[in-house]
Amino acid sequence: MITSQKLKIGLDYHGVVDQHLQYFASFCQFAKQRKHQIHIITGGPKTDVEEYLRNNQIPYDSVFAILDYYQGLGKTEQGSDGKLTVPDHLWNIAKAKYCRRNHIDFHIDDSIKYLHWFTTPFCLYSKQQNKCYLSPGIELDFTKDPNVVLDDLEQINSQKC
Repeated sequence: MITSQKLKIGLDYHGVVDQHLQYFASFCQFAKQRKHQIHIITGGPKTDVEEYLRNNQIPYDSVFAILDYYQGLGKTEQGSDGKLTVPDHLWNIAKAKYCRRNHIDFHIDDSIKYLHWFTTPFCLYSKQQNKCYLSPGIELDFTKDPNVVLDDLEQINSQKC
């Protein structure tokens, strides 16, 4: 372990955690052993995501689901198919706002459409390469042992402080 500072790591569910289940189950287990927080940040619905995480023994500290959040605020709409929807502008800023409010140190997501709204370091995840890119020249390689990736995150975090 490189630093004693505890990290708050945001992980997108659809496209990240659910794409490499075994890897991210181990990643989350090792992160929790190091006393880091894991925030699963997703579109939702929250109960489905929590059930999946529980069934696959993926430890986490919280699940933030955009749909559930806006439903609680009364800002959802009913689509023509009867499903609840959230206006695009609200949907697209929700993950960034959650990360800012909760002081997330890094967020890992496979969708670049959210990047514009982030002030939190955003790591763009590529399912094909199994890597994510924080900025030019800084990548996390999820083909490596999860402890190595956590070491890398801790090192990057210690350099930004």
